[in-house]
Amino acid sequence: MTYKASANILEVLQKIEYEEALPPGDPRFVETTEARGSQQTFSRLARKFGWDPVGKAFFAPNEKHVLFFGHIGSGKTTELRRYAQWLNESKRYYVVEVDVLTKLDRNNLQYTEALMAMAESLLERLVGDGYALNEGDLQPMRDWFSKVTQIKVESREVSGELKTGMEASGGIPGLVKLFANFTAAFKTGSSQKNEWRQEIRNHFTTLSAAFNQFIRSVESLLKEKDRADRVLFLVDGTDKMRGEDTLQFFVQDAEQLLAIQTLAIYTAPLELKYDGRMGGKLDADIVLPMVKLYERDGRRCEAGWTALTQLLLLRADRSLFSSEEDVAKLVEHCGGHPRELLRLLKLCCEFADSSIDDKVVQRSIAQLAADYRYFLKPADYELLANIDNTPEQGGNDEAAQHLLHRLALLQYNDGAWRRSHPVIRTLEGYLLAKAALPASPTPPAMV
Repeated sequence: MTYKASANILEVLQKIEYEEALPPGDPRFVETTEARGSQQTFSRLARKFGWDPVGKAFFAPNEKHVLFFGHIGSGKTTELRRYAQWLNESKRYYVVEVDVLTKLDRNNLQYTEALMAMAESLLERLVGDGYALNEGDLQPMRDWFSKVTQIKVESREVSGELKTGMEASGGIPGLVKLFANFTAAFKTGSSQKNEWRQEIRNHFTTLSAAFNQFIRSVESLLKEKDRADRVLFLVDGTDKMRGEDTLQFFVQDAEQLLAIQTLAIYTAPLELKYDGRMGGKLDADIVLPMVKLYERDGRRCEAGWTALTQLLLLRADRSLFSSEEDVAKLVEHCGGHPRELLRLLKLCCEFADSSIDDKVVQRSIAQLAADYRYFLKPADYELLANIDNTPEQGGNDEAAQHLLHRLALLQYNDGAWRRSHPVIRTLEGYLLAKAALPASPTPPAMV
């Protein structure tokens, strides 16, 4: 059946999901490679893991941990799922997707439980694909659990879950049960969480050795089955952690991540790239560029307009809009950010009666702008106006990083230039800051 967007405003509203990432083959997917200028992104990523998608050469590194940066909601997961499909199809990699938002608590996440989720996801993938390992290959992981679970806990619920897991049947399914109970204990906010974390840290050397040995056993099996040469983890959701957890995970505990000798991709928030404390431990130079509606000199980027117009009309039928101008105005005021376009569409559906007209569009833009007004300070408006006036002089201080994180400042061309969010340019604070700027002889022609 041919896919068709809904022509019912209420249905469109109920189907908007900000956290939804599209799987390969989803009819709502829109190609944005040209619009982003990301033609080399996948090739660069694949080469980091030792595979040339064009020449098909393969020289995989022993280990590689890569950060995949981008604005939150800019489409990183959707793109990575496509990349994962291509890497899987190469038969060089066995890609294991790890959704930490589903398995763990995003508001209190550390490497200890992230590694548990990685192991659990690998085991689940093996079970789903019908693979089995002998008990000798699984024993190091079981032995590690035996040491860690000797800790005294007050929570009968948690200890009971782990005891049940330890008594589960053998093989990979039994080990899945162990890890599932462990990650569940962390997600539910157990009062013993910090105690568990410390115990894992105390036995981390044993864990890393057992995990590494397990990965090698899996890779040997995959080679024997002519399925893949290497396991590759795609860890998603790590770009949505709280600020202090982000630094703990990617900076302070980077050595622990690197102790796992594997191939891995982690989604990471854009502002982390500019933090200056990465120290070169993790591979941190891949950025998914934003969709461009304009070039830095003000010229329209037609590929961007086309892509985001398609994205919008694959979620709301064109008949819902009173005019083409209403569609264009929504696209323009999202600034090239896919999730911001969905936020505007959601507001339109909440305000509209039977159709989305200019009045509804203007009200939605004003409402989204009001959301930014709540946290912007006079100094923020001044910084944004200055960046818009001279986009190549964006700066890299804490204030700029904060605005990037909050999407008040949007970055394009892999960091070559930045612009303020278009809805912010409608606010009085911004207009006053812009009026106070020295006259520019050649102001950019950006709307």
